[in-house]
Amino acid sequence: MNIGVTEPKYAILDDGSQIVVKLPHGPEGNLVLFNEYVCYRLAILIDIPMPYCGICVMDENTEVSDPNIASSINYGYAFYSTFMPKTTKLLSSIIRLMKNREVFIKVLLFDHMIFNRDRNEGNLLVRFYKDDVSLKVIDHTHVFINGAIWNSGCLKTAMEENDLLSTEVLEYNERLYSMFYRNISVTKEALEQASLEFKNRINCDVINKIIEECPQEWRPLKEDENVLVEYLMYRINNFDVIIAMIMNYIK
Repeated sequence: MNIGVTEPKYAILDDGSQIVVKLPHGPEGNLVLFNEYVCYRLAILIDIPMPYCGICVMDENTEVSDPNIASSINYGYAFYSTFMPKTTKLLSSIIRLMKNREVFIKVLLFDHMIFNRDRNEGNLLVRFYKDDVSLKVIDHTHVFINGAIWNSGCLKTAMEENDLLSTEVLEYNERLYSMFYRNISVTKEALEQASLEFKNRINCDVINKIIEECPQEWRPLKEDENVLVEYLMYRINNFDVIIAMIMNYIK
């Protein structure tokens, strides 16, 4: 596709479905596939609109149109999202036309939950049909503070340093977030309502189950997984602090 450091590819599944796939053993390694899968499952739980995603396999039976795109090095489990025709990158002028623009409140809080500093116009897509102009969210490869190289150490340090007060997510994503600030009202009440939904649907058991369902070749060390669960729950259990920080930043 000639976009992004993870080098996503166009592909077709055995059932004929058109997809965008990120292959194992790519330039960013397999941890980004783990990140994608975990964040996809969490986002769906809280009704953040994403194209259907899943796990597929590339092996010796896969037909490759160009050997420069992929090879036997990339055999294994891959992460895919359903290809969406008739989409465009987000523009400020389109936001007021979107029927689900208020979902930005959830996206804003979700980005803080997973410490996502990589939200941009390329990973918030607008589905553009005559009677359906709506937002779709993609791409969570670079999350959990350090993206493709996070580990238990960086997460422990973040908790020790009380990163709940960090404004980095807001600063790094300012260009995109500001488009929404101009078109919807971000209120403490709306963020608190979203936080209740997150807390009702996400807990340690849920996160652990999602991790256990990831292909083994994607998974980090067990200690890293355990601390990730602890870190996500630390963020969720302190949404009140995060919301106060957000409101203070944007007012």
